[in-house]
Amino acid sequence: MKKVMIRKKTVNIMWMIFLLILTGQTISAKPKSIKVHPYVPFTIPETGPGGEAYPSHVRNDVASARFNVKVADIRVAAIRYDNTGFGNQGHNMDVARFASNSRSPEIEINVTGDDEINSVTIHPVRFYPQEKLKISPDKKTVIFEMAEELPYAIVIINGDDPQDASTSNPQLTLINDPLEDLAERPSLESPNVLNFKAFAENYLKNNPITDIAGQACRPAGSIADASLNDEKTFTWNYEKGVFVPYTNRIVAFPDMRARNRNDVSDALQAALEAIRNTPELNTLYIPAGTYIWSGLRIVNWNGDHKKGGKPLFVYTDENALMINRLKECREANEPAIYIANSCFVTISGRGMHDGQGCFTFAMDRKDARNTPHQGGAVIKKSSHITFNDTYIRDSQQWNWETHDATDIKLNNIKGLSPYNHGWIDGLNLSSGKDITVNGAITLGNDDTFATGHYNPSNEFPIRTYRENPSINLTNTDDNPAEIRNTFAAAGVYNKDRMEWSRDGASENIRVNNAIGWTRTAHCIRIGGNVLVGKPQGGSNSRTIKGYYFDNFHSITGRKAGGDIRVQFYENSDLPANGELVVKNSSFWTPAKKWALIPATKDNRHTIRKVMLQNLYFVKPTTKPSAVFSDIEELTIKQLHIGGRTIEKYSSSGIPEKLENVTHFKSDFKDK
Repeated sequence: MKKVMIRKKTVNIMWMIFLLILTGQTISAKPKSIKVHPYVPFTIPETGPGGEAYPSHVRNDVASARFNVKVADIRVAAIRYDNTGFGNQGHNMDVARFASNSRSPEIEINVTGDDEINSVTIHPVRFYPQEKLKISPDKKTVIFEMAEELPYAIVIINGDDPQDASTSNPQLTLINDPLEDLAERPSLESPNVLNFKAFAENYLKNNPITDIAGQACRPAGSIADASLNDEKTFTWNYEKGVFVPYTNRIVAFPDMRARNRNDVSDALQAALEAIRNTPELNTLYIPAGTYIWSGLRIVNWNGDHKKGGKPLFVYTDENALMINRLKECREANEPAIYIANSCFVTISGRGMHDGQGCFTFAMDRKDARNTPHQGGAVIKKSSHITFNDTYIRDSQQWNWETHDATDIKLNNIKGLSPYNHGWIDGLNLSSGKDITVNGAITLGNDDTFATGHYNPSNEFPIRTYRENPSINLTNTDDNPAEIRNTFAAAGVYNKDRMEWSRDGASENIRVNNAIGWTRTAHCIRIGGNVLVGKPQGGSNSRTIKGYYFDNFHSITGRKAGGDIRVQFYENSDLPANGELVVKNSSFWTPAKKWALIPATKDNRHTIRKVMLQNLYFVKPTTKPSAVFSDIEELTIKQLHIGGRTIEKYSSSGIPEKLENVTHFKSDFKDK
């Protein structure tokens, strides 16, 4: 009898499993314990590998004065992203980053001092309805679960908009990384790994930095450059340069700053050469520690086995803090990460690349008339480049950017520059093919996503000439030294400016699972400075096609133009015959148009396919408005504006008559 009962019980369990499978349900496993790994704030040692103290801009992380954060009951440090001391750039954001084995851990945020919680908005708001937020009776604590859909969130207490951020009312970014797979971490003992910390210390012992203020740093010389971005070449003579103190402001070519004794810029290049020339080496490991340098600079690396090269792997320990020095002079091009003319390079690890953008801006300025384009991570004229888990903060300009880059994978990347100075786009995939973003959070002060901005460095030095039309181009030696030096510097540091985007097409660009915060500008901006038909292009055509966004969220304070905008500035034949797909995404503040596709000027540029599906335009607007034209196939479904589903075409703000749209599909009931 007992055996029969067991058999019946087994049959019943099997029947239940069958029914669950039939109905598409799953059996919930016993919840696993949540593991949380808090990142440790960076503490700067008294001295570095060169034997002296770091300069004052190399600072310890400072804890938030407003937020205490717990994740699954584990304390996680919130760090102040505050640069008010460097030219009054503002304090808008604190950042709490951690790793866990859960996409939806419980978050507890406590406000300190006399602060009270009167309201809470968590972005993306579509994942955080108010009823899921628990505020304590004393108005000091809010508790919620992170949304499964996205491992990043931005918490705004007593406000809801990026414009509400201030020094006394900073907002809070949460970053939930997956736990690092230690089995994939390189071993410092492995024969294929170069220990950069040990290498750099030894390099500086054998090659100490001896720069002395007043000492000559470069001889007088001359350089030829197509200064006006055409085929006409001008020759510029310049005097010798001297070293000046490291902390001097506005250090201009030909002078250079005397390097800090701890500067490991040359050590990095020597380490890369050692890897290149040593058969068994292929990995640069940057252990825990503090490094001051001109950025992670990888140029002309051939990683293609078929062409006699070898792939390069760079790993940064999570406790490695890599800090940009003050540039050698105002005109130098020193992004936090610079990969140019290279292939088959992989950057992994969770160390912090600090671009020191605010301090550089305060010390040297970064106007286009006298500096080349600066950035956070710049990937230029390169292919087969992969980033995994990379952190960048305080970029000098665009957080992440590509120029004529091919086969690029950006996985779980961060660009954390929530400051008030301009030109800090989140993702500016200016040009390139087959670029995929799988997970990204960016904080900036310009477009959340932009593309089609060809040759962003081409303003230097031509803007100098436009603003000083009395410059003598017939006899260049008749100009003041400052003018001659500026034009010569462009030939030294920015000579390839017209080569950044020559290949033409930008296509198959995919952005998945991303969030961007910015105080102003566009959410998605496609097109712009395309430079069609210019002599450097070699073609009268730039193809902008194949953009795909899935689970993309833009939290933008003030907008220009449209939330989703396609624009072409050039009066020429610019085919845009590809696809634009945006789905499962949200946009915070309404712009003048929730969509402006395309913003044509004189000539017509037809887009083959535009699909907008399951989009939330969050803040209410009294009169929604959108423009669509010159599209072969337009599809709009599951549109939500101002917290309500738009069921009728007449409520969408789209004009009654679509201009030059061949086929239109929607789920509107009246269309």
